[in-house]
Amino acid sequence: MTLTHFLGADRPLPTGDFGYVYSYQKYSEIPNPEDMHAIFLMSGYTLTNDSHVQVFAQGLDAVGLEIGEFLYPPFRENKIITKPYIYGFNGEACNITEEIRAGYPELYQQNLKCLNLLLSLMDEHLSEGECIEIYSCWDSETWMERNAELDRALHLPSFNPLTESIEFVDKQLITITK
Repeated sequence: MTLTHFLGADRPLPTGDFGYVYSYQKYSEIPNPEDMHAIFLMSGYTLTNDSHVQVFAQGLDAVGLEIGEFLYPPFRENKIITKPYIYGFNGEACNITEEIRAGYPELYQQNLKCLNLLLSLMDEHLSEGECIEIYSCWDSETWMERNAELDRALHLPSFNPLTESIEFVDKQLITITK
């Protein structure tokens, strides 16, 4: 099962991949890594020397935000998200907890980048007073009711990801207002 994250908005939002920094190189021009099997597993296909592959200069360059539109959200009948435009996104990559902040500095930097991309997108595309809704649930449990005890409201201008925590958990609805 996969924890799926949905984002609801009153207006269309941009979709796609945001924040990734890469270049393309011929496979034959990439220096040999210690584990050649790892490149094969990451690519998902057989590479030839003439294949062009994405190359990230550093680990943080391979971190980004992915947003895709859901035309027929499975939970619309539950009215969990009340907004007309619904998107899926990689929310697990945006979690900032005290445990991550204190114990996993590299993961913290990656998640902070993803969260900042999400917050910047909201700041850029929402009007003052407008809000978005984020709902998370296991992919096979979209029909189930949300847990209102987990609901959370954030005010975008006053939320500081450097000092505050946010975690997208199962059956939680987060409302973020600009």
